[in-house]
Amino acid sequence: MKGWMSIVFILACLLWLIPTAVHADSVKVQVDNLNVRSGPDLSHSVLGKVQKDETHSIVDQKDDWIKIKWDNKTGWIADWLVNVKQEETVKSKVDYLRVRGKSGMDGEVQDYLMKDEEVTKLDQKGDWVLIDQNTASGWVHKSYLSTYSKEQPKETSESELSKSLGKVKVAAAVLNVRSKATSNSSILTQVKKEDSFEYSEEKQGWYKISLDNNKTGWVAGWLVTKDNSSSATPQSQSKVTLQYNATNLRSGPSTNHKVISSADKGDQFSVISKEGSWYRVSYKDSSAYVAGWTVKESKSSNIKSASVSKGNLQGKTIVLDAGHGGFDPGAIGRNGTYEKTLTLQTAQDLKSTLEQNGASVVMTRTNDSYLSLSARAAISNASSGDVFISVHYNSVPASNSATGINTYFYNDSTRSLASNVQSGLINSTGLRDRGIANGNFHILRNNQKPSVLVELGFISDVNEEKTVNSSSFQSKASQGITNGLINYFK
Repeated sequence: MKGWMSIVFILACLLWLIPTAVHADSVKVQVDNLNVRSGPDLSHSVLGKVQKDETHSIVDQKDDWIKIKWDNKTGWIADWLVNVKQEETVKSKVDYLRVRGKSGMDGEVQDYLMKDEEVTKLDQKGDWVLIDQNTASGWVHKSYLSTYSKEQPKETSESELSKSLGKVKVAAAVLNVRSKATSNSSILTQVKKEDSFEYSEEKQGWYKISLDNNKTGWVAGWLVTKDNSSSATPQSQSKVTLQYNATNLRSGPSTNHKVISSADKGDQFSVISKEGSWYRVSYKDSSAYVAGWTVKESKSSNIKSASVSKGNLQGKTIVLDAGHGGFDPGAIGRNGTYEKTLTLQTAQDLKSTLEQNGASVVMTRTNDSYLSLSARAAISNASSGDVFISVHYNSVPASNSATGINTYFYNDSTRSLASNVQSGLINSTGLRDRGIANGNFHILRNNQKPSVLVELGFISDVNEEKTVNSSSFQSKASQGITNGLINYFK
């Protein structure tokens, strides 16, 4: 029995010693002096630098960071500054295909491939392909290999090309174009800052753009801005203002349809269409119907607050960060309001107001998704933003009472920005002024752009929670921040 146990032990050791075939993808660096860090975050120490066009094997990936094998050690680099080269499997078409020590017929034959044997493609020089044979690498002629498995961009139909919804402009130094609207789908190509593309679809914060040769791909919405340079003068949009408290918002254009919510006198909604005597209006992430006899219709240009600043934000880029998201709800109000929902609603409203004043806007998130603090700061740092604003709502324990708005800055260089934004908010909304203060927050501390964090009211206070949920407050807060920015840039 002991003899058999010894044999089993020896076999197990031998199996453990056999090298495991790991065909990791690789990355090609797109910029000079890219920092390699000790962890997947801007707060981690810099171990060294890699240079443009260098290629390194991928060991791991976490959020927006890639762990690479580098100088016989490992380190982390930002994935938006590299080109991920997808692993490609190739197959021999013939038996005894010669594998040579270098590219060319003069390379010494060091091994053979049999027909249908699969190997990993590492590189290519002209007609010669460098392959990985688990324990060694070598060169084979491409004529004897099957077609590569690299995923190609999809052809764009004429109907897709003709239904362009507008243009987006790249805000990051280098932006990956992916095969699907997810950050883990394959990379088709890369585009550079200031490149502009038609887009035909928007999906969960991603834009489907048209590439050259009738191809399409997806880019992250938080790394592009809407390109208004070729657009005609925007048409004024109709809005309706409610004339009564507790006005019903319904699922369809009649009193027979289900009441999905209610709103109060003074609340404003953007009109999508008019059906008979009913208005279909934008409501949260969808739409609702309101009776025409309960509202007053007007053009958006006629309903702006009298306190709107004279001036514009033409040529300025604003990075907007809707706090929290996904599995992180943020604060929860007395009546169940999620902070993450409010911050996104405010950021989207603010985006519209800023664009109406000529600004370009970069969003860190455009849907209910989680984004790490380091990723938010990284998006800002990689953008051409002139200012970064993180939107939040406040809360205190039930035993305490607090109301009002305050704005945080990190150092004295951004005190003026905080002061202007705070003043704009108080003048526009009329909420209690809690002033500005220094805030040692990750999102401000690790941001290379002038940055502030705004707390737009306390959802732990039942009355203020109701106020900040109203569309009229959202419009006032958006206009207040915009006014503050206009004054800041004067």
